Amino acid sequence: MRHRLAAPVALVAAVAVFAVVFLVTGSLIWSPLLALGSAVGLYLMLDDRTSARVDSDSYADDARGRVEEALRVVRGIERLARDVRRPEARQALEDACRYVPELFDRVKDRSPDSLYSTAAQIGGHLRSLDGVVRQYLDIQRQPVLYHDPQRLQRDGEQAFRRFADFALESVRLVNQGEIAQYTANLDTVAPPSLPDLGR
Repeated sequence: MRHRLAAPVALVAAVAVFAVVFLVTGSLIWSPLLALGSAVGLYLMLDDRTSARVDSDSYADDARGRVEEALRVVRGIERLARDVRRPEARQALEDACRYVPELFDRVKDRSPDSLYSTAAQIGGHLRSLDGVVRQYLDIQRQPVLYHDPQRLQRDGEQAFRRFADFALESVRLVNQGEIAQYTANLDTVAPPSLPDLGR
């Protein structure tokens, strides 16, 4: 957290040092040099991360940004889903919007190095789903403007269910490693039978 303060604190220090040195000396040569030196020194003291740590922090920030972007799309789809009249279609959208945040939470906990790629992939699918939902709602509102609106709506409903199933299956895949550990732990919770020490 300290590294986030490094730039603003260094900037404030540079301004303060420049002002003090200029007031004391009146020099336009020493004032910026000392201000720059103090800013760089203070910055390096506050941000003492290694380059590997900087890369790791940058990756985590990028992944967090991708997840937040995808979750914004999810919230938009949730709002749109309220206007879907067919209960099965609305339920599929609600399921998808429930599974996606769960997927991100589980990937973040169990495989944080793949969070960025997961969020990028799911985000692409979500943007497509958002477009389908918007078009579906337009067909629902004004079916007379479309050829074969029932088929178009049916295709949309199938796409909603396919995405919900895909999201659920993705959560289950993340869980597979946990289930292996769970099964191993079940075997070690207690021995199959206690030895009879009386014999």
